[in-house]
Amino acid sequence: MNSFRRSAGLIFAAALLPLLLFAVFQIGFSAREQRRSIEASALSDAALSVAAADTLVARVQGILDALTTARSMTEGDWPGFALRARQLIDDQSLWAGVALIDPATNRLLVDTRDLPPGTAAAGANDTVIRTGPGCPCIILDRLALGPNGRRLTVRAYLSTEPFLAQLPAIGSNRPVSALVTSQGKFIARSLAQSERVGTPASIYVRNAASSGRWQGLYYGRTLEGVENYTAFARSRLTGWSTHVALPARYIDAPSRTFFRSLGVAAVLSLALAGLLIAFALRQITEARRFAERMQQAQKLEALGQLTGGIAHDFNNLLTPIVGALDWLRRSPDLPARGQRLAAGALASAERASKLTAQLLAFSRRQKLRRITVDIGTVMTDMEALLEQTVGKTHRLVLSTDPDVGCVSTDPTQLEVAILNLALNARDASPDGTPITVRARAAPTSASGPADVLIEVADEGSGMDSATRDRALEPFFTTKEPGKGTGLGLAQVLTLAKHSEGDVTIDTAPGRGTTVTLRFPGSSEKPEPVVPETLLAKQTGLPTRTLRLLVVDDDPAVRSAIARPLEDLGHSVDSVASGATALAALAVERFDLIVSDYAMPGMDGAELIGRARAIQPDARFLIVTGYADTGKVEEACPDTELLFKPFTPDQLIAAVNRLATALIAPSSAPII
Repeated sequence: MNSFRRSAGLIFAAALLPLLLFAVFQIGFSAREQRRSIEASALSDAALSVAAADTLVARVQGILDALTTARSMTEGDWPGFALRARQLIDDQSLWAGVALIDPATNRLLVDTRDLPPGTAAAGANDTVIRTGPGCPCIILDRLALGPNGRRLTVRAYLSTEPFLAQLPAIGSNRPVSALVTSQGKFIARSLAQSERVGTPASIYVRNAASSGRWQGLYYGRTLEGVENYTAFARSRLTGWSTHVALPARYIDAPSRTFFRSLGVAAVLSLALAGLLIAFALRQITEARRFAERMQQAQKLEALGQLTGGIAHDFNNLLTPIVGALDWLRRSPDLPARGQRLAAGALASAERASKLTAQLLAFSRRQKLRRITVDIGTVMTDMEALLEQTVGKTHRLVLSTDPDVGCVSTDPTQLEVAILNLALNARDASPDGTPITVRARAAPTSASGPADVLIEVADEGSGMDSATRDRALEPFFTTKEPGKGTGLGLAQVLTLAKHSEGDVTIDTAPGRGTTVTLRFPGSSEKPEPVVPETLLAKQTGLPTRTLRLLVVDDDPAVRSAIARPLEDLGHSVDSVASGATALAALAVERFDLIVSDYAMPGMDGAELIGRARAIQPDARFLIVTGYADTGKVEEACPDTELLFKPFTPDQLIAAVNRLATALIAPSSAPII
């Protein structure tokens, strides 16, 4: 009986031991993943908070740029400058005021906080000050040139409250968070904000802020004496950093649980060492891979959101630039050299526009336009541009098979993709070597048109397997800093996937690289492309002028829209918000409303819905630099869309298309 009991006990123990060991390991791994999840969440909160602060600062910098180039600045009209400043910062809780200072005399020339001109306020070199009405304030300075080249300083006084709103809310797992300068002074703090703003942070925060690292986790104590682990992220725009504290128990408890479980597991593993060690290694490997996949997915999502927002703001900035340069290029009063300079600058602005298109494609917020495209025509039209891109240091070999057909894709993005591949091939190959760009048909086993292959080949040094495997990743580049964004091949892959194709890279060290774009062939006929300039001239408009209302919160964009329409003889009113537009529609009739989509308070879709109730027969044109183009089209159905940046010809063509529905076709054209 005793032997039976011992045998039964051994059998039971042998059966139970793997289960116990498995349970102990799972407890340990769960504790470790819990800590990783807590750390990753805190790092994500810090990164999102500092990105939100960067967005606020970027908007301020845009307004400062507008003030430094205002006509009142160059003419020394200080009351006019003050009025302009108040117009730009109206209804923005971020702004405490704007001042204009003469550094040579340290005198205030203008202060929109209604302080009399006089000696400049103390603390001019500090990032955070605690003096003056509406403060504590953040100071941002921008150099400007006044009358006769006089050097002046435009100073922005910013409220700290909007920056405080970007910090994580106080809770049991987020007891305190802060935004600090590169010198470690508080800009905003979720705890004791009014007492701490402008004062030095703890030594732990200051050390992290000046460490040179962009993000990380450190141990320390808060100013209240509470032990904690703090996640931080630093801005590449301002050097400021966001710090999110975690109670020490959130990190230490999982760590202690993890190590205790390892000790128990070490004792239990003596019985079944080989089997359980193999199991543990497999579990560790899977956990690491899962964590890496989650981290990569979170990183790409965060980068997508950031790049989409940047592209939106950049499109708004480019719109008045493109309009002004196009007007200068066409001006008969401008000398020939000036027109050439304007044309060159316009070409650079258009390249910048293509870069924002790459950013939008990467962020997956832009809805690409698929039409049927004749590849032979595309290759012929691009020959001169490709020769200019490759340059005189290389030889371009361009060939198109006669049987190559059509594909369904975005023609603009296709040209950008081919140019990106040609640029990469040029940069990767020695001078004097050929760059081959070839389009050919590739028959498939299925019935229907053959696939189309576009190959770009070079005779450079090639890539090893590790570089080839990462070549299509966003922001991955082997070029020197400043010579590549890492978005070129990522944009090529995005276009291929959007067009139901793929991308392959054939390369090896020492034998060059061939990148192949494969597209499914299309039996549809290609759509004719009419240049916007010709389209603007062909569309007939009657001799009577139209009443147009322009709605955009950016004054530079309003001017870029109104000027070419007024030059055509139309009567144009411009307003800065949807509410003001509705007030104007209530008292006056307008034929056409040209509105931005993303505006504070009321977006373009809401404006259209409410305006149609006032004037049902009015026409609408949405002009937008908003990143999520699919969302814009869904929110504004049956509405003409024009995406920023645009040229005056594109604007005129869009207005003409809408105007033909308003006016009898028998009227005489004015263009």
